[in-house]
Amino acid sequence: MKTIVAICGSLRPGSSNHHLLRAAAESAPNQTDIHWINWKEIPIFDDMTPANKEILEIAEEINKADAVMIASPEYNWSIPGGLKNLLDWLSRVGFNPFENKPTLIMGTSPGKLGTARMQPHLRQVMGHFKAKLIDEPEVAIGNSAQVFNKDGDLIDPNASKLVSQAVSNLIAATN
Repeated sequence: MKTIVAICGSLRPGSSNHHLLRAAAESAPNQTDIHWINWKEIPIFDDMTPANKEILEIAEEINKADAVMIASPEYNWSIPGGLKNLLDWLSRVGFNPFENKPTLIMGTSPGKLGTARMQPHLRQVMGHFKAKLIDEPEVAIGNSAQVFNKDGDLIDPNASKLVSQAVSNLIAATN
């Protein structure tokens, strides 16, 4: 059984990126175990303070997983501050939880460009971690209000196909 850690870059209830992660998880093979990371209570990064128990547990969860999926919104053309804060903490735990870890970056937003401007920034940060990034297909879904229904289900067939292919490539990278 493969284990995939799911990290959502938005903490907002009903986030379209949470819906995107859920759609990705649902497209994974039945033999896949999805572990959802809750990082809501992570403190603001301070390099003079050691990582707390919660941060160390998240790092261990990622380290033990076969792969990682990150779905994030785009705030002001970049990575949301909260997600960047989490990644900053994870860079200071004494080991690299993402090293050579197959990692899929995805995102959706209400605008027509999706998360096309944020993803290069997140890819750069994950490159620092030496994550094994899944480059194709890029999942930057625009017009989120049209691709998800009111229940958060991914209803756009092209977006569904894109997500399924990306997850399939992620799983293949774990072999």
